[in-house]
Amino acid sequence: MAASLFTQFNPWALLGVFGLLSIAWIVSAWQHLGIGRDLAWSALRATVQLGLMGFVLTWLFAVQEPLLLALFLVLMVLMAGGFNASRGREVRHAYWIGVLSIGLSTSVVLAWMLLAGLVPPEGRMLIPLGGMLIGNAMNAVSLTLDRLRGEINNQEALLVAMTALGANSRQVLAHVYPVVVRGALIPTIDSLKSVGLIHIPGITAGMILAGSPPLQAVGMQLLVMFMLTAAVALATLGAVFLAGPYALYFNRTEAQQ
Repeated sequence: MAASLFTQFNPWALLGVFGLLSIAWIVSAWQHLGIGRDLAWSALRATVQLGLMGFVLTWLFAVQEPLLLALFLVLMVLMAGGFNASRGREVRHAYWIGVLSIGLSTSVVLAWMLLAGLVPPEGRMLIPLGGMLIGNAMNAVSLTLDRLRGEINNQEALLVAMTALGANSRQVLAHVYPVVVRGALIPTIDSLKSVGLIHIPGITAGMILAGSPPLQAVGMQLLVMFMLTAAVALATLGAVFLAGPYALYFNRTEAQQ
């Protein structure tokens, strides 16, 4: 049963896994947490989105058209920018900050891996890897915008005073940037430190469950983790430098009202 669950699609097994979510729903209803509806909607949305993606990827891999593959990745970047915009509402141009940061970091990492011969130029490799890069970069940008806004709010009086004394945006934010970058990279760095000791990461677990040799799974996991770390670092740096002046302008305007 376990082997078939991870080697071939089984709708009944999927329904069985959905049953596990009922535990969270029951706890939510019992304690009046108010997350039951959101959890149900998120689970349904994830199922529909992944199902549609499965059909789209099947078609893309069959067509093997480089332009369509590139357009698919661009579409994912544009949608990721929408999530960043909702997270960074208080930062002007948060959507384009997210799109530029995610797009640049993903392009640089994928180009490096292609030129270095680490992955073949095939849709079956580029789309999954690109999707992981975009998703992790999106999360990093969201953390960066949230942390940047929080740091500026916490130090608003100091930053406004520095601005009043004639400091420009780069000078005012120079001591804020390192704090924001370190905070946004904490999940990624902690994951690198704990991998193999505290948890078995997703790629390794998935490949082993699908029947791959452990050493092969570990090798692929290292490739993916280093790739994602590079993308997250680039996206974080891009977001903090692009968003900093706009976040500072927002808080300064608010303080003057």
